[in-house]
Amino acid sequence: MKHWTTFLKGSIARSIKWGVVLMPMAMAVSPAQAQLESILSQIETAGHARVIVRMKEASQGQSWALASSVSGQQVAVRQMRERIEAAMVQRDLVVEQSFSSLPFVGLQVDREKLGDLLTLDGVAGVYPVIVERKAKTETSLATEGASLASSVLSMDVEDAWARGFLGEDLTVAVIDGGIATNHAMLSGKAVGAACFSATFGGDTVTQCPSGQTPEIGPGAASNCPFGSDRCDHGTHVASIAVGNDGTNFGVARAAQLMPIDVFSEVSSESVCDPDPAPCELTDSLAVLEALNYVNENAEAFHVVAVNLSLGGGSNAGPCDSDPRKLVIDMLRDKGVVTTVAAGNQGSNGAINAPACISSAVAVGATNDGTSIASFSNFASFMNVMAPGVNVRAADPDGGLISRSGTSMAAPHVAGAYAVIRSALEQATVDEIDNAIAATGLDVSRTGQNFTLPRLQVHKAILELQGINIKVFNNVIGSRTTGVGEAFIRLHNSSSEAGRARVTLRDAETGAQLGRWTSPNIPAHASFQFNVGRLETEAVADTVIARDDRTYYNLVVESGFDGSMQHVLWQQTAGVLSNMTSCSDGVTGGERSLLNVHNPSILQYPSSVRVYNDGAATSSAALEVFNATTGESVGQWVSPSIEAGAAYEASMAEIIDGIELAEGSLVVLDDLPVHLNVELASDFNGYLQHTIRNARSAVLTDMSAKCALGNNS
Repeated sequence: MKHWTTFLKGSIARSIKWGVVLMPMAMAVSPAQAQLESILSQIETAGHARVIVRMKEASQGQSWALASSVSGQQVAVRQMRERIEAAMVQRDLVVEQSFSSLPFVGLQVDREKLGDLLTLDGVAGVYPVIVERKAKTETSLATEGASLASSVLSMDVEDAWARGFLGEDLTVAVIDGGIATNHAMLSGKAVGAACFSATFGGDTVTQCPSGQTPEIGPGAASNCPFGSDRCDHGTHVASIAVGNDGTNFGVARAAQLMPIDVFSEVSSESVCDPDPAPCELTDSLAVLEALNYVNENAEAFHVVAVNLSLGGGSNAGPCDSDPRKLVIDMLRDKGVVTTVAAGNQGSNGAINAPACISSAVAVGATNDGTSIASFSNFASFMNVMAPGVNVRAADPDGGLISRSGTSMAAPHVAGAYAVIRSALEQATVDEIDNAIAATGLDVSRTGQNFTLPRLQVHKAILELQGINIKVFNNVIGSRTTGVGEAFIRLHNSSSEAGRARVTLRDAETGAQLGRWTSPNIPAHASFQFNVGRLETEAVADTVIARDDRTYYNLVVESGFDGSMQHVLWQQTAGVLSNMTSCSDGVTGGERSLLNVHNPSILQYPSSVRVYNDGAATSSAALEVFNATTGESVGQWVSPSIEAGAAYEASMAEIIDGIELAEGSLVVLDDLPVHLNVELASDFNGYLQHTIRNARSAVLTDMSAKCALGNNS
């Protein structure tokens, strides 16, 4: 393959000099060939083209790819430049742009110089400079909902804030157009400001405040003339990621902002098209410069995320030939994620560059719920969806304004990475990616056969912390009359003790009311409490029990595996009802049962059904535990159960046949009211707990129906 590539490069270089392009017949066009065709097309149109050249590693000295630090990479880059510089000068190839720590140079070529460039031994690749635009739509989408206040909270970030995870002491870099850092939502947040807005040709002019590029220092990214629109997009995006004016909040509300301006003013009508001229545009070379700047300064400013709400051409698959992949990979190695807007063409199966780079996080847009925005691109090789419809955030002239686009979705994700990293300082980008994928709400578009995760920030944190979370829906409040008393049961089926944390929410509005932490629940034990205890003991701003709510939703976090129940006791009718309703709808397959009644509970006798899902006849071993302490009572072994069949045993039968645990001091006549029953791991099947309400002759399934942890 190497010999063919060398031959192909030489053949194309000679063909360019002859004024023709020779491509091998009957072969697929490679990314390198496609890039050369793009460069030649630009030359054909304009007489010249701007290109990015990747230099080869020097045969002697330090390898750039193996350098472990920015300073090491700088040494290697100098050696690479020295190797190729003399040959470029001989061919009148003038370097217009270079990078201190990246193996690239930028220059302008015509057809002849392109041919010369391709013959140089020190050239590893040549890439076209791609014109890119701000990925936005300002159309009001009244039917699709949203605002910043609701979009941020729809990602459950409020729970992360309540635990002190705000992005404090961390920085989000925003590479965009100008950013009004004096806006109330961004005031005092700017660090490491920079401008790489370029001047070239006669129709592209830098917008750096000094008129010189690059410009580094306070205000460098904030050329925001009052009444102009050049800072509208960048200011809005930045405030979504890190904004905080004391009333309106972005996602990482305590994080700092590294503002970087890469957009120039372009007067060419043909270049601006389909936008009117003059317009604001950037290109892949300016973005490469900005990413290089972030890479060199990430450690000094504690950068954890960089946001690119911009894009160029559409791609139906990963575009890893883009030279920016190299620096995006370097940033990932440093713990810095690059979030990129997927684009607003409403496409299925294609997204814009650089979102298509596989190591970037490509972000599409939803409303505040799980409906994908009509304008959002959507493809299976994207990473995550986030709110991007009618997001109300900072306007550079003051106040707030609503905008829509994947541009607005991407900074939600950049801010989320800062919040997550403030909770888990050592988490890698890969680990955070995986947690977001595992905990996000599945969303899909009609006609597409795949789903993408819709960002949930606190759930991702809990996933990384090993804490499980489930939601009880419509738990009956203590002041509701005529239906009975509601109890919550938490079962710890793991081998270690643990606590659960319960957040009370209003079932109608979702508003958070208070938080409560359980006592320590021993291994194999369960803990039962009534809703009145939650209302009384929860840490809250108001006395919850005085409210006339009919229902609560309970968000339960646990560091253990097990299950939970919502049980209603209608004492006057003599009926126990299992009211459990979980967000994930677990309805069967339980291998452990909580709060099974011992035989002395005559009004509500329990039975256990054992289902054999295996392929052969087998007996099941049931482990019985004291539900309060978790101490082992003993083991009961069922008769043989045919494959596909079930065996039902009353608790009286189980207790009569139990083999007490070794050293057990349990007296069977003095068992606790509640027992927990677990199925031995070597049996293929599951359990069901039923009780008979003796007074009303009603049979009730009391299996948990809501699992915690790995049981889910």
